[in-house]
Amino acid sequence: MHGRREMIHFQSHFQSPLEEADLVIVPLPYDGTTSFLAGTAKGPEAIIGASDQLEDMEEELSWRPLYELRVHSLPPVRPSSPSETPEEYLKKIEEALAPVPESAVLLGIGGEHSVSVPLVKNRLRPGDTFIVIDAHPDLRDYYGESGHSHACASRRVHSAGMNLIQIALGTISPEEREFLKSAGRIEQFWAWELEKPENFARLLKRLGEVEGNVYLSLDADGLSLSYMPGVGTPIPGGLEWGRLMEVLRAVFGNAKANVRGFDLVEAMPLESSVITEFSAAKIIQKMISFRWGMKKLLRDV
Repeated sequence: MHGRREMIHFQSHFQSPLEEADLVIVPLPYDGTTSFLAGTAKGPEAIIGASDQLEDMEEELSWRPLYELRVHSLPPVRPSSPSETPEEYLKKIEEALAPVPESAVLLGIGGEHSVSVPLVKNRLRPGDTFIVIDAHPDLRDYYGESGHSHACASRRVHSAGMNLIQIALGTISPEEREFLKSAGRIEQFWAWELEKPENFARLLKRLGEVEGNVYLSLDADGLSLSYMPGVGTPIPGGLEWGRLMEVLRAVFGNAKANVRGFDLVEAMPLESSVITEFSAAKIIQKMISFRWGMKKLLRDV
């Protein structure tokens, strides 16, 4: 056990000093560019609250990751005012991440998908790999009046020189389709394709081939509405729970890849149900466990 206990943190983890942290958690309560249903800004608080009801033990790898790792949670990065521009808010995230040691792994809890971009840029460099589960490509250059909308998140990562692997796509705009003709460095696995076992096996094989630094982003609308109903723009056909776990095992169990950060974004708590935040909390616990536990398991075999 490390440091003092803070009840406001994910699974009430013990707060380690930032400079010693294995994992740095960043709550990002922002939905300033949401284009349909608002509410993802409430996601981090709801997810962290739900996490306290999870068992400390991650059952698959049989350990207590939030107790055995050195974890530091940054204060939530909140918008200063309703008039704050997306560019101003994302700059605040960059500033909040400045003191995070290079050795730490980042975990973002959103918030809309635009919040992922400064986290990715903080941990990856050109030529590294951004793996994203999302029903939307988010490859627009501008959406509304901003190039930093949630609909532009993957475009901004691509513009920074990273390679993209997009999983569980369910829709696309004409602008994005046109961009893909000449973009390069983008691989896409569509939701309808992944219904076929041979295509899902091809995805898992590809994830096992990734080398070097990786950032994994989970947009809640790329997951099945059966366990993730609270999303701003629901698209049918997201990954079922078992399929999601297989993807996570493939990413985190890849001995050639170094996952330097990951996030879960776009989860929106509903008044009628707590399924969304509980599922999100469990997914985050799984990702933390798999990030450190999968490779340890492989070494011990």
